Amino acid sequence: MNFHDVYTREQAQAVAPPPRLITYQDREDHRRRQRRLLIAEEDERAIAEWRRRHPEDVADKKAFWAERTARCRSERADMHRRKALAISQCDLVNTCGKSFFI
Repeated sequence: MNFHDVYTREQAQAVAPPPRLITYQDREDHRRRQRRLLIAEEDERAIAEWRRRHPEDVADKKAFWAERTARCRSERADMHRRKALAISQCDLVNTCGKSFFI
């Protein structure tokens, strides 16, 4: 037994969780999960093979995402800069009463 403080089978059965009943639905769920796992493993194998055979496509994809990430970061930084300018303009209008954009 795997219990250190249990000395009889009856004590172990009282401590252990009850056995799980295997139903038709359990078997169907297991088959469905196994099928999905096999499909996922085959997809991973196919993608690895494709990457091995077409390294230029992988490089193009990485370059695309690097350029897109840089562009998004640039746009986000510009948006933050414009927001900070608008906030400072609002603060200036609130304190002085005049806008320097007019």
